[in-house]
Amino acid sequence: MKANMLSRVADGMFWLNRYMERTDGMLLTLNTSYILSFDKETDDCQGYKPLLKYYTDLTHDQINEVQYDTNFVLKYIICDSLNHNSVKNLVVKARENARGSQDKITKELWEHINSLYHFMNSPDLPKKLETSDALKIVNKLNKDLLLYNGILQVTMPRGLGWSFSSIGKLIERCLQTISMTQAYYSPINYNLDGNEDVMYWRRLLLSLSGYELYLKSYSNIKHNRKVVQHVIFNYDFAHSVIFTLDLIDKYLDCLVKDNEQSEARTLYYQFGRLKSNVVYTDYQHLTNKQLEEMLETTKTQLTQFSVDFSKLFFSYT
Repeated sequence: MKANMLSRVADGMFWLNRYMERTDGMLLTLNTSYILSFDKETDDCQGYKPLLKYYTDLTHDQINEVQYDTNFVLKYIICDSLNHNSVKNLVVKARENARGSQDKITKELWEHINSLYHFMNSPDLPKKLETSDALKIVNKLNKDLLLYNGILQVTMPRGLGWSFSSIGKLIERCLQTISMTQAYYSPINYNLDGNEDVMYWRRLLLSLSGYELYLKSYSNIKHNRKVVQHVIFNYDFAHSVIFTLDLIDKYLDCLVKDNEQSEARTLYYQFGRLKSNVVYTDYQHLTNKQLEEMLETTKTQLTQFSVDFSKLFFSYT
C-alpha cells in the first residue's frame, strides 16, 4: 500500500511539471507568433502553423485554413475546452495532479497553481481575447509561468519528488525543442548549407527562449548549421536537446542507482543509448538527411522512453 501511494505521488509530480512545461512552451510560442504577426514587413510563410501542428489535433487542412487567423488561434490555444491541449485544460490537469501531491508540494506552489486555475476559468476570458486586452492576457500568462518556475525552484525540496517532476519537465522541453526545430527545417528540406537569414530563424529561437543567446554567440555566419548547433548541441543553452538529455540522465541516475529491479537498469541503458546518439553526432559534418533522421529518431526514442519510464515507476498494481 505504501509503494502504491508513492507511485501515485510520483506520477502526480511527474505530470504536474510536464503539463506546466507544455503550457509554458506553448504560451511562449504563441506569444512569439502573436507579436511578430503585427510586423507586416516580415515575410511570414507559416503563421501559427508550427504552434498548431505540435500542440493541437487539428488536421492538416484545418491548420492551413486557420494558420493566419489570430482571433481563432488565441481562443483555441488559450481557453477552448474542446482542445485538450489548451492552456485552460492543461492548467486543470496540472491542478488535479497538484491536488493529489499536495503533501509533497509547497503551499506557495499550490496557491499559485490554484490562482492560475481560477484565472483560466474566468467566464469573461474568451470575450477579452477578442479585444485589445488580448496582448495583456498573453503577457500575464507568460509571466505566470515564469513565476511558477521561480516558485518551483526556490521552494521545492530536492528529493525523489523533485527528480520525478524534473524528468517530466525535461522530457516535455526536449520534445518541444525537437518538434519546433523540425517545423522550421522541414520547409527548407533540412538544408544545412542554405542562406536563410537570421530573420527566418528568429521565430524558432524566440519560441525556445534562445534568440538573445544566439545573437551573442554567433555573428556574420551562415545560420542554417549554426542554429542546429545552438538548439541541439549547445550545453550552455537550457532548451537545447543535449542540455535537457544531460539533466534527465542525472535525475534518472538518482532514481535507479539504488533500484535493484532489472527493468530499472534496462531503462537506464535504454536512455544511455538515446543520449549517446546525440552526444556522438558530429554536427560540423552533419548532412541534411542525417539531421532529419537524427531529430525524428531522437523524438521517437524519447517518446518511447517516457512510456517505459511511466510503466516502471507509476504502475499501481
